Amino acid sequence: MADRVRPPDRPEARGRRSAPPGAEPPAGPRRDLRPGPAPAARLPHRPVLRRRDRARPDRAPAAPAAPAPEPPARSRTCPHCLLPVTYDERLLVTIDAKGNRVPLDLSTERRPAHVADALRKAYHLCPHTADGDEEHELPVPYLTNGEPLSVALVGSSSVGKTHLLAAMLGEVELGGLEPYGLKCRPLNPEAHRTYLRERVQNLQQGRQLGRTGQQTFARFADGLLVQAGGATPRPVVFFDLAGEDLAQDGEVGRFLMGVDAFVFVLDPLRALRLPALDPVREQSGLRRRELGDEAFTTVLNRIPRQRGGLVAAPAALAVNKSDLVRFEPAVDRWLGRALPGRYDPAALRAESRDAYAFLAHHAGAAWLKPFDDCADCTLHFVAATGAQARGDRFPHGVRPLRVLAPLLSLFASCGLLPGADPTEGIVR
Repeated sequence: MADRVRPPDRPEARGRRSAPPGAEPPAGPRRDLRPGPAPAARLPHRPVLRRRDRARPDRAPAAPAAPAPEPPARSRTCPHCLLPVTYDERLLVTIDAKGNRVPLDLSTERRPAHVADALRKAYHLCPHTADGDEEHELPVPYLTNGEPLSVALVGSSSVGKTHLLAAMLGEVELGGLEPYGLKCRPLNPEAHRTYLRERVQNLQQGRQLGRTGQQTFARFADGLLVQAGGATPRPVVFFDLAGEDLAQDGEVGRFLMGVDAFVFVLDPLRALRLPALDPVREQSGLRRRELGDEAFTTVLNRIPRQRGGLVAAPAALAVNKSDLVRFEPAVDRWLGRALPGRYDPAALRAESRDAYAFLAHHAGAAWLKPFDDCADCTLHFVAATGAQARGDRFPHGVRPLRVLAPLLSLFASCGLLPGADPTEGIVR
């Protein structure tokens, strides 16, 4: 540098250079000026492997430790029997094509990637199967991810619960939740493929889905792993039971006490006092009911009350088959409008307000029981098929309308939707 002064040559150094051979060196400190290797600290950096990083021939490489699945931080409640389940590798099984449970032993598998892939497809037996109860199991990812969320669709027979759930999961499969910052994967790959093949694809191909049969033990229809940004994925499971099971206080409905969120599915053919619906009612063999939906009443009477005598679990009241009344101004205002692609609490409140006023005018107070009994309930106009079936087919195909609106509302209330404040819903 220009402002750095070079120190003058010291006299002893000059004297050494001029001294004859064999002469005594002058007294005082001396500096060895013979050429030699530069100090190690001044060597330029070279991208080579340092000696201590190289494998030492006298030391054998450490054997890789056998991978072991990490148990969850705490136990999870089984959504079927409502008892806590803690991860135990001794209870791992797979299910073969005949439905048999085959024990899964991963103790000798040394490849972590293979272990992770096996657990992704495996099940975990519930250890609480009592005498007389049906043996049941949970997908392993249900126990090894974030807080689970269970959603139950509630309504009498033929209101369209099965079609609505298939339409919802079809939209999810098409990426309908990605604009809201949510990524979805199957909770169990094989079970999800089966549901898509038997329900979603048949519906998309214009086939009417068969009615859900009555069960002796409640099992969820399908499950997803839903992830918001970089957060831990959360298992979300969907229950779709027959209306006859929901309208009775039987043992199959015990799981309802542990459900985290509800979608109450309302059928306009049963609820609305609109003469224009009479020909459709006659064709389908349905009658209008003044006392509301039996399944609504039974389920709401069964769920424990909290928060001032109200049901604490978030709920959404979905007016299904809204395409039958789409020429009503309140319905047309929303059914013809696509979902905004971002969570909009103001629009959510506006749709709930219009749907409430519409039902209060055309249906009566009994059909609004979910709103009256739940502390957090939104209302939505939806259409699972957007068309009427003839026989067992939809001759003009299906066109689901706003079917993700109830699900997005529940996700917002349960803290699963990025950017949504759970207190922004219809909370009393």
